Amino acid sequence: MKIKEVISHLERKFPLYWQEEYDNCGVQCGDKEQEITGALVCFNFSEKAIEEAIANNTNLIISHHPLIFKGLQKIEPTFPTGRMIFKAIQHKLVLYSMHTNIDNGIEGGNWLFAKKLGLKEIKVLAPKEALFRKLVFYAPNGEEVPIIDALFAAGCGAIGNYINCSFRTEGKGTFQPLTSANPFIGQADVTEMVDEVRVEMIFPKAIQQKVIKTLYCHHPYEEPAFDIFALENSISQIGLGSIGILPQPMRAEDFFSVMKQELNLQYFRVSGKIDRTIQKVAVCGGSGSSFIRMAFAAGADIFITGDVKYHDFFSVDNQMIIADIGHFEGESFIKEIIYNELKENFSNFATIILEGEKSGIILV
Repeated sequence: MKIKEVISHLERKFPLYWQEEYDNCGVQCGDKEQEITGALVCFNFSEKAIEEAIANNTNLIISHHPLIFKGLQKIEPTFPTGRMIFKAIQHKLVLYSMHTNIDNGIEGGNWLFAKKLGLKEIKVLAPKEALFRKLVFYAPNGEEVPIIDALFAAGCGAIGNYINCSFRTEGKGTFQPLTSANPFIGQADVTEMVDEVRVEMIFPKAIQQKVIKTLYCHHPYEEPAFDIFALENSISQIGLGSIGILPQPMRAEDFFSVMKQELNLQYFRVSGKIDRTIQKVAVCGGSGSSFIRMAFAAGADIFITGDVKYHDFFSVDNQMIIADIGHFEGESFIKEIIYNELKENFSNFATIILEGEKSGIILV
């Protein structure tokens, strides 16, 4: 089995177009055409992860955080990123990242965050918007089916748990080929009226060029007529953060104990009135302070995230508890999702988790 087959499976579960625009998910370096010898799952790419993969004869490393997040001006073995890239290439390793695509994903990082706290009726806190576009094209009646099938294969027509979605209406189309044309129907200098079908389907905006190329390749007309519309619809199942309710209301002090136990926390920072009852809980793994007001507007009694700045703690005037558990602590369990996905679907290679990863922040 090739590494690209494993990656294709992961990207069907957590497509790359779910990532945020600033992100860099996917292959960081390496040749995915190789036969896979094993997979190692980690939170951050590190020299320890590289060494562990080499020691276990594992040539695919899957990390949550990307190795290459911003543009690199130099790749030299004089700094950690450069050393890791050098060693990965020398040992023919593929480095792959699942970051905000799994954060945003259905049953992804924020969903698991909420499940660990025992929340019910879990919903996405900040659904993604403007993720899709709509293709409308016209074809001769009876000629549209192979075009539609090709567009489905290219990634069109997927809506939530449904695939091969389209809408068709029949009508009349008119055109007059010029003398320089090579028409599929009709003849030069004669206005034609033909039975046509209007077809509509949505697609992720990230694959627009692929969709246009597919349409041209499979459409019988020399000049296909089509439109592409931007959609502002929010996708309720995809987005950052989660919000849900506890089965029973709980004193804040008791809920703090649940947080420590279920998230393996020793300490965290809080603001707001803690002598209150908790039932509605909002979470966002990693750096989620930009969603504080959204959590408050949704009626959360507490919002749990990481990397909260001093002034953000007071942005809702103590009317909601804000808990900063740390960036690492709110995402480290994402390794479980990746590991379980591989173990449940691939039995022909070994998958291991890198143990002993920590936030790297020490309180003294």
